[in-house]
Amino acid sequence: MAPGVSVTLLDRCVAFSSRTARPHAFSHATAALLHGMPLPETLESGPLHVMFEPSARATRAMGTIGHSATLRIDDTVALQGIYVTNVERTWCDLASILGFADLVAAGDSLLWHKNPATTRERLRETVAQYPSQRGRVRMRAALEALSDRSRSRPETLVRLALVASHLPNPEPNYGVRLEISGRNIEIDLAYPEYLIGLEYQGDHHRTDRRQWRNDVRRGNDAVDENWSMVYFTGDDLVDLDNVIVRTERRFRMRGWPGPPSIPSAGGSAGSRRR
Repeated sequence: MAPGVSVTLLDRCVAFSSRTARPHAFSHATAALLHGMPLPETLESGPLHVMFEPSARATRAMGTIGHSATLRIDDTVALQGIYVTNVERTWCDLASILGFADLVAAGDSLLWHKNPATTRERLRETVAQYPSQRGRVRMRAALEALSDRSRSRPETLVRLALVASHLPNPEPNYGVRLEISGRNIEIDLAYPEYLIGLEYQGDHHRTDRRQWRNDVRRGNDAVDENWSMVYFTGDDLVDLDNVIVRTERRFRMRGWPGPPSIPSAGGSAGSRRR
């Protein structure tokens, strides 16, 4: 590379492929990033994941992680001169290196209804045919938690935290018609019954002047029509309990009675009624 030219992930993959004669495909985190799937920052600049057939010795080259696994002919796709595992196989492989929430976030990005890369049915078929038991329990659980309405990894992480809490389940990217301003907006995570909305403010909301001004205006427009808005940033993703507490505070202000009480197993029917 010429001095001063930044080396991209694709550059690194092409360089590796040029020195390796054995058939291989990039997989796991490397394939996910090449497909545009969101991952934790710690995986965005890590070693290349390269998969070889079991009959071939996996790479031990510096800056790589080698894998040996059986790949069907339709498990890989050509991408700008290199081979990578397809999105369905990649998502299954990620189950061995990602936690539940991040696996769901990666899957949500593939199902995004405005530009889907696959379908829930195709993911389900790939999970059923996956040759390894590693991560199978996690991928099956994640499959049931996927949504085609989640636009970003932070939205997914907060949605899952809310679903796992004692609060009601939110509606992701809920469409709202604001009559006063005449605008149609989508709220990242919404509780229409209580007019409570949560919005993620990424760095691009701060650095893009037009985006920032639009965010302020749409937030004020929503408040004008009695929506109570909760805003969260990347810093909040390391303290999701605080997001839950803040959201519950809004619920209490709107008269939410709290979660239904669960009768104790040892109590009688009469004592439960009391």
